[in-house]
Amino acid sequence: MNPPSIKTKPAPPACRLGLLFAFAFLSAFSASSQNDSPAAAPLTSVRIALQWLPQSQFAGFYMARDHGFYRDAGLDVTLIHTGPGPSSLDFLSRGDADFATTFLSDAIVAAEQFELVNVAQLSQRSSLMLVGLKEMGIHQPADLDGKPVSYWQTAFSASFEAFFRQQHVRPVAVPQHYSINLFLRRGVAACAAMQYNEYHRIYQAGIDYDEVTVFRMGDYGLGFPEDGIYSTAGFARQHPEVCRALRRATLAGWEYARAHPDEVVDTVLRESKQADVPANRPHTRWMLTHLLASIFPPDDPAPTGALKPHDYQAAARALKKAGLISRIQPFARFAPLEGDSP
Repeated sequence: MNPPSIKTKPAPPACRLGLLFAFAFLSAFSASSQNDSPAAAPLTSVRIALQWLPQSQFAGFYMARDHGFYRDAGLDVTLIHTGPGPSSLDFLSRGDADFATTFLSDAIVAAEQFELVNVAQLSQRSSLMLVGLKEMGIHQPADLDGKPVSYWQTAFSASFEAFFRQQHVRPVAVPQHYSINLFLRRGVAACAAMQYNEYHRIYQAGIDYDEVTVFRMGDYGLGFPEDGIYSTAGFARQHPEVCRALRRATLAGWEYARAHPDEVVDTVLRESKQADVPANRPHTRWMLTHLLASIFPPDDPAPTGALKPHDYQAAARALKKAGLISRIQPFARFAPLEGDSP
């Protein structure tokens, strides 16, 4: 048995006209609301020069880009990978980037050449070291004197230069590029390394840890916080909100990376493949694990992303003592965003 049909009367013409006006008003209001929302506002385009080729070191930046953290902060971010050629600070100083990542020590040295400021301090620990081959007679710092030692010659060299002067040694400096092949082939007696990168690659290449001597810069008072985000002082003065937004979004990217390591490893391997950079899953995961421990140290009460005044002063004093800078800038000038919430 079919249910009885319900007949409705058509709305009067005046009522239909009123409904049309109401619909038109609601549509116009909705469009106006969307146009007034932050999401509809034009994005600010910025360029970040990253200090090396694709690897886990930049996982937070990839996550902030891929998961819309930059876009939500009103930013359209372009990531620029640099390498053994022009450094990230070269890109920044000549206006080819709005932000750059680099070590704190190298930023302090570069600040004597052009005015730059710290926007965020990502890494809170030092992973920098020299690795020497025992079979080539490297057992203590004095053994480096007169020996061929490869290290990065542009950015990242400040701590090594300070170490050599502190130890009164003059090795034969050999430019170190992307790979450590020269070290593996015994072309140099020692090479520069990061604990999360080259040190592990040396082991993966078949050299056991007990076959090398490690000079950790931190053991010699030169273990400064490393990766930070920098901009020129002029840009920071003109666009302070952009700097704060970039800081917040990048830190959100690193928080996401910490919570999703498997996704991060897949992303880094994909980025490496696209850039034709050799990479493997175990090393990528090793690097990520060690970097996260440096960015989120469990025993550090300071807010994530903060540059601490005593870390800055310690690095600046050591660099001045080594003759690499002539004066120490006031902390407030070097890190004007500190005091803001991350």
